[in-house]
Amino acid sequence: MKNRFITSITQFIFRGLLVTGSILTFSSVNAQQVTATAQTDSSLMFIGGQMNLTLEVTQPQNMTVAFPQFSDTITENIEVVDIAAADTTINNQMMSIRKTYTITSFDSGLHYIPPIEFQYMDGQMQRTIKTRSLAINVINPFEEVDPEKGIFDIKQPYNLPFTIEELKRFLFWLLLFFLLQALIGIGYVLWQRRDKPIKDLFVKEKPKELPHVIALRALEEIKEKKLWQNGHIKEFYSELTDILRRYMEDRYAIQTMEKTSEEILLMLKKIDLPDEKLFGKIEKTFLTADLAKFAKYEPLPDENDISLINAFFFVNQTKEEPKPEVEEAAKASVENESKEGQPQ
Repeated sequence: MKNRFITSITQFIFRGLLVTGSILTFSSVNAQQVTATAQTDSSLMFIGGQMNLTLEVTQPQNMTVAFPQFSDTITENIEVVDIAAADTTINNQMMSIRKTYTITSFDSGLHYIPPIEFQYMDGQMQRTIKTRSLAINVINPFEEVDPEKGIFDIKQPYNLPFTIEELKRFLFWLLLFFLLQALIGIGYVLWQRRDKPIKDLFVKEKPKELPHVIALRALEEIKEKKLWQNGHIKEFYSELTDILRRYMEDRYAIQTMEKTSEEILLMLKKIDLPDEKLFGKIEKTFLTADLAKFAKYEPLPDENDISLINAFFFVNQTKEEPKPEVEEAAKASVENESKEGQPQ
């Protein structure tokens, strides 16, 4: 009787150890099956630019892993612009969840992203898994720009002229084409002014100022006013965006004055700009202006300078060069006005 009791106790203890060992083994396997990774599109970013931070977790289907909750910042120097919906992929008994965060930074330098933690339940135990740390180098391409020294145009590329030899075989057809164009032009002018005296046909009208001339003069006036330096942030961005809106409307014949910034940028995407960086610069300017005007955002002094620089850069790069005859007409008009103002 005593031996049977001892045998029963031994079997009970042995079975308990087997069950406990199975549970620990299962938990260890599950823990090994959960992985977390973090990666960025690049380790280099321009100040105010954007890139994607992708977090991915691989786990068993019957397990729940909690992603970290980011509101508007990841670290002190790295901000969250947008969070995309999670993308889930299932393969056999495993499930991968990927989440993409659009991030930006307005502070130059080397910024570290510490390991990102994910919480999950492994049976009755709460566990934590971490990603590897990351580093992003934020570069400010405007570090050498000194607004006090003025803003200068970017040097234009050299134009190589055509030679007569290259045009020789097309010379006859070109002369014939220009002759026909001249005859058509003269006929159109005579028909348009058929009711006016002959002498009025040869009076040159004062040429209208080109859009970029008006815009650059207005930008210089804003620069001289020093609005944001005197605390008038909203007024500075209102005048700046109004100048850009009028310039785009006159330059590209698009309606901008009654449009939102987002609508203007959508229209601008359809225009073939001479430099692919122009859209990003003007988009940043409009975004900063909207935040300053409507979200009580106070941009840093560097942001205000960059917004003005971007406006100058956009106008100079997209301006339509005047035709020679327009320049001559403008010069003649100025000379006539000067003569008329002199005393007899």
